[in-house]
Amino acid sequence: MSHTSIEQSPPGEALIDPRFDDSLKSSRGFRVAIVVTIASLGVLCALFLLLGYIQGPKLASAQVDSAAVIVQGDQQLRLFANQRVAQVSTGQVSITPATPFSVSTEGDIISIQFRDRLAYSTEYSVNVHGVTSSYFPQASTIRFAFVTDAPSLFFLNRGKPDDQIVRTGLSGPDRTVAFTGRHIQDFRPLLNSVAVVSLADDHSSTLSLVSLRDGVTEHVNLPDAASISELDAASSGTVIGFTLSSTRAGIGQLNSNTLYTIDLDAGRVVAPVVGLDGEPLNVLGWQFIPGTPDLLALSIDRILLRVTPASGKVIPLGQFSEFDRVSADGSGVTMTDSAGAVSLDLTDGSQHRRTASPVLGRSGYLGSTLVLSGGDRIEKVVIPDASGTRFSSLLVYDNGRESRILYQTVNGQGSITNFSVSPNGQFVAVETVPDTATSVSDGYFFGAKSTSVTTIIVDVATGSQARSFVGFATAW
Repeated sequence: MSHTSIEQSPPGEALIDPRFDDSLKSSRGFRVAIVVTIASLGVLCALFLLLGYIQGPKLASAQVDSAAVIVQGDQQLRLFANQRVAQVSTGQVSITPATPFSVSTEGDIISIQFRDRLAYSTEYSVNVHGVTSSYFPQASTIRFAFVTDAPSLFFLNRGKPDDQIVRTGLSGPDRTVAFTGRHIQDFRPLLNSVAVVSLADDHSSTLSLVSLRDGVTEHVNLPDAASISELDAASSGTVIGFTLSSTRAGIGQLNSNTLYTIDLDAGRVVAPVVGLDGEPLNVLGWQFIPGTPDLLALSIDRILLRVTPASGKVIPLGQFSEFDRVSADGSGVTMTDSAGAVSLDLTDGSQHRRTASPVLGRSGYLGSTLVLSGGDRIEKVVIPDASGTRFSSLLVYDNGRESRILYQTVNGQGSITNFSVSPNGQFVAVETVPDTATSVSDGYFFGAKSTSVTTIIVDVATGSQARSFVGFATAW
């Protein structure tokens, strides 16, 4: 018989496997190593964080809408620092190319607000000097650069059998047909659609809203069988206006250059604009004021009125004989009175008499004028030759002392029929008939144009031509 002997441990002493003891020591060493590593990393992070703060604020990220800054003023560039920063003044900020701005600071955000629309396809460099933390005095410079978008242009190309509203750019051959139809009289691009006026065989007009997304067309019911003229759209892109004249004239005529608006956000109600007497307003000319909900209208009794259609508020601004153009920034309007051309400041009501400055030392006759945001002007002028029997049609940039030529017809054979300045004042679209002697009308009952009408896009600063196309009614 075999026996198994068991070695007993002294009282109070447990049996420990030597292998388990080695494992315990290894685990304890691993935990110590982890703790040391984490502590070291924490110290390093704290050190780097402290060094970052001591070295001054850095740019963490930035935010700007490169499309919106070319369409509207008062857009923001937001610079996000890596820490809370002290207040930044305008003197600490430099922008190239220069443009008016204001600056504000809140927490870790430096907000730079551009007063005007920015130039198209342009790189802007922004430097903020002497930026300090709210906690440490060490200063740094924050730098950021961005490139603005290129704009889209719309124009009308009349042809056979159909007319086209075309969307294109400032350069290149790319073009998209936004709408095709017969006898397109006028149009205005809106936020996501295009308002299109077409002529029927009886000379009445139809108004359609064409989606830019899918081409779906919606016809707007008008209050009268009438012709539409002087179509315009508010800068918000949600309100349009136009005048109506009944196709059946005479006694009982419902509309005679009667001004109407449609607030597209509130439905499709065609509402008359009322004057001082509370009656629908018949006008000699009108236009929306950019950047505001208001419009200007010259009544048939030749009183210029500022009207807020939504509220019905009407303010008389003076007596004039003709309506010309509202400035792109909405600060003024050019008019004509018995003594000639005059500009009216809409901010303070002051008036300034306008005459054409000399062009290459020669005086000319002033035509349609647009006042730019800085007070300079773009004008149509006619210059006689030495004999006084021939005239040249020019578009000029007038700084109040002298004018420089932006565009003139070749050999004096053509004419400038109209012009349209981009909202930021960077380019001007010049409608021209290259040769008036051979010009042929397209025969439209309203708004007839030469079949050879051509638009030239000109850089206002340099006078160089960016592009040209057959068509007219450029909308930016």
